[in-house]
Amino acid sequence: MWSVGEALERFISSLELTEGQRSEVSRQHTLVREELSRRLAGCETSFLSGSYSRSTAIRPLHDIDIFTVVGRAASTSPETPDAALKRVRQALHAAWPNKELAILQQHSVHLGFTGTGIEFDVVPAYQHPSQDHYLIPERNSGQWIRTNPRIHKELSTAANERAGKKLKPLLKAVKHWKREHDLRLLGSFHVEVMGYEAFPRAPAGYLEGLETLFAFLASRVDRPVRDPAGFAKAVDERMTGGQRTAARNALQGAAREVRLALSERDARPEEAHKRLRKLFGEAYRYR
Repeated sequence: MWSVGEALERFISSLELTEGQRSEVSRQHTLVREELSRRLAGCETSFLSGSYSRSTAIRPLHDIDIFTVVGRAASTSPETPDAALKRVRQALHAAWPNKELAILQQHSVHLGFTGTGIEFDVVPAYQHPSQDHYLIPERNSGQWIRTNPRIHKELSTAANERAGKKLKPLLKAVKHWKREHDLRLLGSFHVEVMGYEAFPRAPAGYLEGLETLFAFLASRVDRPVRDPAGFAKAVDERMTGGQRTAARNALQGAAREVRLALSERDARPEEAHKRLRKLFGEAYRYR
């Protein structure tokens, strides 16, 4: 039987993409970006955004965000959000005419590849002349909203450094827990942004850090979380009071299990393993 520390490290490592998966993602996102550059009018540049670009994505990999700059605009774009999204969809359809039409979403256009299982969300954006933010479509409201994924990435990296490079691995563990227990009321980006505040210094180890992170998230989820770039709406703006309570209870329960696992780690490691297995499911192995 492995020690609790070794089992937890192995579990966290198992959430990382393999080299083969990274290579395939790189090949495919490069292809999609090249096609957009060729076929999407006004396309100036594109770059990866979202959890994959911030190194907080977990296996199995779902959507990869591609941020596509299609022009410059000061306060509003020369087209409606719906029109911009439909232009992206048409460009993707021209590149892959035999695929089903890509799906229009709130901020992006969703394109999936059945062969590899890799899916992309393409976000059209106009860059502000100041270059400090972008305008992206919000389809439901018909408005363009401000954001800057490059700032999100910088803040994520800075928070991870403060935590002794343990924050991103711990966030991946929490994301897996969330997926394992089907906690859809908690968004992955919401969890990430709250986590930026959790560690003023590095935790002693992954188990201690996990208890700290779950406990911090439980105390933080009751309050609104602003976009860390300082531009867009609250990250959790659609969360109801009842959902906040349910999320807090789930996070408190997880923190309690990790706290007990910490107390049992040396004297009763089998019990500690069972608690972590209950949190993370079959992906957590200890022998």
